[in-house]
Amino acid sequence: MLPTYAPGDWLMAHWGNYALKSSGFVPMTILGNIFGDRVTVGDVVVIERPEYPGIFYIKRISEIRHQANQIFVSSDNPEGTDSREWGWLPAVSVQAKIISRVRKKK
Repeated sequence: MLPTYAPGDWLMAHWGNYALKSSGFVPMTILGNIFGDRVTVGDVVVIERPEYPGIFYIKRISEIRHQANQIFVSSDNPEGTDSREWGWLPAVSVQAKIISRVRKKK
């Protein structure tokens, strides 16, 4: 995810079950408001691809197909691997949402 995140940066992530945030009005539960358990385009997330369980990737959600419950993820690094190679992923691939970062000291 260079240049956004660099080796040695510490990332804080909220792990949990995530739902896709609709473009229209959808009432959120109390837990949804407190813990932000919804993701939308632009969010940086930790994903686990179904074909490679136990391997985690940090990517940015670039598109959402609500009807199919799928996400398209991008790397901030133009040379990184992402949905341009993998294709659309099931929304359940989202394992965590990045909520903060501590930059590595130089």
